[in-house]
Amino acid sequence: MQIVSGTLSTTRKLVLPLIMAALSATVAFLLSRDIPFEVPFLKTAQLRTIDQRFEYRGGTEIGDTSKVVIVAITDQSFPALPNTVFFPRKYYARAIRNLYSAGAKVVGLDVTFDGGSPLPGDDSTFAATLTRYPSTVLAVRNTISVSGRYTILKSGNYFHNIFLRADSSMGAVYVRNDADGVYRRYVPMVRFPTGPDQYRMVPSFAFEAVSRFLGLGNSLAADSSTYFQLGHIRIPKYDEGSMLINYSGPTGSFPTRDIWEVLDDSTFTTRDEADFGQQLNLFDSLRASNIFKDKIVLIGAEYPESGDLKPIPFLKHKAEAHSNLAYGVEIHASAIETLLDGDFYRPSTPLVDFVEMFVGALLIAMTSFLFKSAKHSRMILVIFVPFVVTAAMVYASYEAAFFLFVRDNLVLKIIYPILAYSFTYVSVVVYQFVSERRAKAAIKSLFSRYVDPSVVNQLVGNPDLVRLGGERKTITVLFSDIANFTGVSEKLAPEDLVAHLNEYLTAMTEVVFENSGTLDKYIGDAIIAFWGAPLELRDHAYKACRTAIEMTKKLDGLHSKWTEEGKPILSFRIGINSGEMVVGNVGGKERFDYTVIGDNVNLASRLEGANKMYRTRILLSEYTYGLVKERIFARELDLIIVKGRTRPVKVYELVGDMADGIGTDQKELVEVYCAGLAKYRSREWGVASELFEKALSIDSSDYPSEMYLERSRLYELEPPPADWNGVFVMQTK
Repeated sequence: MQIVSGTLSTTRKLVLPLIMAALSATVAFLLSRDIPFEVPFLKTAQLRTIDQRFEYRGGTEIGDTSKVVIVAITDQSFPALPNTVFFPRKYYARAIRNLYSAGAKVVGLDVTFDGGSPLPGDDSTFAATLTRYPSTVLAVRNTISVSGRYTILKSGNYFHNIFLRADSSMGAVYVRNDADGVYRRYVPMVRFPTGPDQYRMVPSFAFEAVSRFLGLGNSLAADSSTYFQLGHIRIPKYDEGSMLINYSGPTGSFPTRDIWEVLDDSTFTTRDEADFGQQLNLFDSLRASNIFKDKIVLIGAEYPESGDLKPIPFLKHKAEAHSNLAYGVEIHASAIETLLDGDFYRPSTPLVDFVEMFVGALLIAMTSFLFKSAKHSRMILVIFVPFVVTAAMVYASYEAAFFLFVRDNLVLKIIYPILAYSFTYVSVVVYQFVSERRAKAAIKSLFSRYVDPSVVNQLVGNPDLVRLGGERKTITVLFSDIANFTGVSEKLAPEDLVAHLNEYLTAMTEVVFENSGTLDKYIGDAIIAFWGAPLELRDHAYKACRTAIEMTKKLDGLHSKWTEEGKPILSFRIGINSGEMVVGNVGGKERFDYTVIGDNVNLASRLEGANKMYRTRILLSEYTYGLVKERIFARELDLIIVKGRTRPVKVYELVGDMADGIGTDQKELVEVYCAGLAKYRSREWGVASELFEKALSIDSSDYPSEMYLERSRLYELEPPPADWNGVFVMQTK
């Protein structure tokens, strides 16, 4: 392929790079604005770069300079206080009084009060305190319920805080999390529904606290297209309705005192003071230290059981991936500190974003065309040189974003400029090589007529896939077989049987694919699938269990359809096992299958058959259970030796997924059953029998309980030998 010389060649070298750069920059820019649609993984990646910039900047020591102090209700609070059953509201009242007496300017309660206290006078004492100290900010919230694709916000007149009647100073504790679940932004106002098509704008908790601190009449004085105005504070908008919180650091960055220390004044007796007969009165030293003087003091929960842990952009320990959790009260404190410090982050303008993308893309495109000529034989330069320029632009964009974040508090886009540069690089390389690739494309097109295009793409990308043999991998395999299929087949004509079976196999296979599974093969009415190959899958065991659960649900749905159509009902049994297996292409040189083989594959098959003995649907090996026990609900059934093996293996019945919720009766049944199994194993036959009888009273159809009840009664009459270990040997497949 030759390039036309002269004016046309010069024009092409100038115009084509401009067009490619403009198109690449435009596409990346529009995607950054979620036009024409949102790309979640790009948005998530962009958000993660903000976290990286915070980590790069590092935490800032606020210490005594902090305008916010947290009074935390912790795990240590409850044992220190006289009342350990619950937290009386008189405690909050005392804390508020003491804090104001210690010089606090504003007290914010990150606690909602949905109903009345059972203690006489508790509510009235608290209400009187709120009336006395009107600068106290009370937390309010929406009730959020999710139905299908829509989120419905419901709220009563009291916004989940009955004490609003005593004090009108309220702040919404709703904090908007980003698409990846991390809390980076803070809204000034929250719209609360008060009736059909009726709403009330409520200031957010931090904005109301700052408004009280500054003595402002309104929480938000102005709201323009680029900033919010709170008194004299101009707050740059990060997006249409929120600001970016300037976190000082990870959890624990703010001065924090335990609430029992604030309560421990001269008129209050803690449990330790009662036990030792000596008054400590720790609040006196706190007041003398002026820790609360002229500060905004937030009272909130800081113990794991509160359920108020949220991910933020800072890691507490950089070596621990999930140490970025902070309590909700700390997020409010960070928002308040951001507002009062005035150290705001502002996003780059759309014009800056586009210019950055276009200039970088143009440099890449121009470089590629400069190294392309009609007689150039070193085509590697067409790939390598633009790649180096692209890498340099990516690095420069990345470093500039980090530098300006720290120096100028400017939040530049990172992912989308990189996307624009990538688009440009790919575009110019594809364009320059299109003539040389025509012959190969023709060959590929011809070859694609005989094999699946997806297989062609994989073989082109990785020719090793066509080699005989395989590799050892730890994966999970699932065997599924229709129960009593012979009986079903006798009721249908051959063509009806095939259609019925195909409908079943199609539905079950869809579930496998939806859960990232690989279909190994069909063996008649049986389905074999596995997880963890050819692509790595960290939660392969859970995906297999989830598939079995969803296959059960899908089959139950088909039952209703088949009943209406007068077709036989199909039921299946499933066996799941995890372990090291050989996976790869097995067969001859001309024809082979991508499959799994090995002893652990056979064990899954044996477990599928073992369901018949226990009248269960889904059995797991102990190896699979060990990988998923934190996420699924299962019960141990037996310790068995399957045919072909000499080593016993524990088998478990898969009951359900923790994420779906487990019914109370089901939990109780499993608890009683497991208690009975423990007594059975310890040869306490009488106690075991009683427990299995109790399990059957919960669910009379629970065959495993019935089976063990029968075994316990038999062993009570004729105990097994002293070396009995509870193992059951399967004689059938």
